[in-house]
Amino acid sequence: MIDTHAHLNYPEIKKNLPEILDRAHDAGIEYVIVPATDYNSSLEVAELTEKYEMLFGAVGMHPTELKDFKEEHLSEIEKLSGHDKIVAIGEIGLDYYWKPFDKELEQAVLIEQLKIAKRNNLPVILHNRESSDDLIRIVAEEYGNGKLKGQFHSFSGDMNMAEKCIGMGFYVSFTGNITYKPNEKTLQMYETLKKFPLESLLLETDSPFLPPVPHRGKQNEPSYLQYTAEKIAELKGVSLGELEKITSKNARKLFGIKN
Repeated sequence: MIDTHAHLNYPEIKKNLPEILDRAHDAGIEYVIVPATDYNSSLEVAELTEKYEMLFGAVGMHPTELKDFKEEHLSEIEKLSGHDKIVAIGEIGLDYYWKPFDKELEQAVLIEQLKIAKRNNLPVILHNRESSDDLIRIVAEEYGNGKLKGQFHSFSGDMNMAEKCIGMGFYVSFTGNITYKPNEKTLQMYETLKKFPLESLLLETDSPFLPPVPHRGKQNEPSYLQYTAEKIAELKGVSLGELEKITSKNARKLFGIKN
């Protein structure tokens, strides 16, 4: 399996990273993609990918991390995108949940990073929280002739958004919260997941957040990916082996992971 989203540069994980990666390997994780959230973490991610063979990275500015944003950060991120093991621009997107937020700034920074991705032929890793309409509109506008590609991570959109994602050829992933006790939100995830063909799915943990059952309440890590994968396979009506094979193929294709 390939964990396409794990924040392994966070201090609480980084201090135990060798043990965490050993557990991931033992659980059948081949590679992990580590997304950054600002300029400094982009530097950290690039360094981690040099140190650990099983890690690839993404660089970018997260919408909730723009308090100290400077225009030059964008050019620096574009330079970092040329690193051998940086395979995406991310985590980027929109977030209208955490207040106060500046919609105009978030959208402007997102658009510039989408342009960076297109110039460098890299996919994007997209964050969305209570911003679905604006996010899908901007992505569709920048999609243009199909040069924009990427992943909607921790997918939380409705069926209409799901159809638009499929239409543009984007991939989606669901986190450990899909294993939680069914409620209105979980049931909506079940239905949107069923909408996506296997060829549109990726796997992720979003470590250290959203640990799946039976580890809910603990710090999430890549070795727990198997529990989320098992639930997704159940909902899709396929074997775990088939899900692992297809999602790994999807991740390799999107992120250009060849070995």
